[in-house]
Amino acid sequence: MEYAIVDIETTGSYAAGNRITEIAIIIHNGTHILEKFQSLVNPLVPIPFHIQALTGISSEMVEIAPAFKDLATDIYALLNKRIFVAHNVNFDYSFIVEELKHAGISWRAPKLCTVRLSRKIIPNQSSYSLGKLCQNLGIKIHDRHRAMGDVEATVTLFEKLIREDKENLIESTLKKTREHRLPTHINEDDFLKLPETTGVYLFQNASGKIIYVGKAVNIRKRVLSHFTGSNGTQKRQAFINDIHHIDYLETGTELMSLLTECKLIKQHWPIHNRALKKFEPKFSLIQYTDQNNYIRLVVSPYDKHANAIQHFERPYEANQMLLQLMDEFELGNKLCYFYSVTNDPKPKIDYTNLDPASTYNEKIELALHKVQQQSQSFMILDQGRNLDEKSYILFKNNNLYAFGYFDIDLGLSNYYELIKEDDKCVSNYYMNSLVLQYVERFPSKVKRLSHQNSFD
Repeated sequence: MEYAIVDIETTGSYAAGNRITEIAIIIHNGTHILEKFQSLVNPLVPIPFHIQALTGISSEMVEIAPAFKDLATDIYALLNKRIFVAHNVNFDYSFIVEELKHAGISWRAPKLCTVRLSRKIIPNQSSYSLGKLCQNLGIKIHDRHRAMGDVEATVTLFEKLIREDKENLIESTLKKTREHRLPTHINEDDFLKLPETTGVYLFQNASGKIIYVGKAVNIRKRVLSHFTGSNGTQKRQAFINDIHHIDYLETGTELMSLLTECKLIKQHWPIHNRALKKFEPKFSLIQYTDQNNYIRLVVSPYDKHANAIQHFERPYEANQMLLQLMDEFELGNKLCYFYSVTNDPKPKIDYTNLDPASTYNEKIELALHKVQQQSQSFMILDQGRNLDEKSYILFKNNNLYAFGYFDIDLGLSNYYELIKEDDKCVSNYYMNSLVLQYVERFPSKVKRLSHQNSFD
């Protein structure tokens, strides 16, 4: 078992908006050091003054240093198939994943955090920051806040943790995170490439057929959850035994992952996606013509065979729409029925005091025409899968029409410029509801469309 013990210096505190300025890697076999690597890195952006003051790394120092993409192949060779170790591991790990991704390299690894391990193996310390912890343990740090100085101290700390790990906490930590928890028939390389980002994942059988589509805020974590836990039912075991390959699509936002999941399920109808009732509405405002030729409006539970005017998630919304139409167009309350949980029998209608059917039906037609005229057309513009793109959702005439991604530098005047053939979709009630609910929560991300297909 070999470890890649890593420390980096950066231009800031989060990977999505900052870059690496220095990296040091020490390869260790648990007993002694095998190899060392160190380099300054040109971040291709200015280094903030307070970062220069902390690390001593100035913009002038990195001006002739290689960019990360020029080091990416060598760094990947050092990290690949080794356990990633760092002090506050998620910080270093997230930066390197992001930098390798920009260089076109997909990489994931099991990881160990010397902060967490120290809390368990060396408890009751006043502080677990690298500087304070090493000071309290008598570990000297040469060149603090420089990558090689910090990583050498981390190596010494990690060797101490190995020696004092009487309860095999390092091994048990790895068992919780390593990919050998996957069933042996599942391609391990498929799992290693999964990102810890928002998107959808696809399970395929031995012949490559999609058998399940899921969405996740953290794809890798969600996929692994399918293979953990104590649920050993025959149904679950059959599901797991059917999985041989794993693929994924990053989506950038949770809404895009929900829509992509629906679209893929409708395209492939995977055998293990059985919870498909969510694609159907719960209530409808329907119309029918009674035996006396009056057009009747009724709020009722969803029936795919009924002539629906509009669908709703909650009966209150449907009742409110019917009430508004009745008030505005003077529709008789004897001929319109609201939804009620009591299911009381409908009273018998006395037609003698009603307007003639032709007169009443004209009012109904005007009401239905208004409903049709209240259609919405808009676009939602949101973050994309990386910093160079944005996502878009086109809602046209009350229906989801297309969704996809476009280059952030693309000038927009007509929304048809964005739409690729693969972006178009056949929407359903559930997908439309997802979009409309999002619009209510984030109106600032919505651009209304004019009849000329341009932004208002």
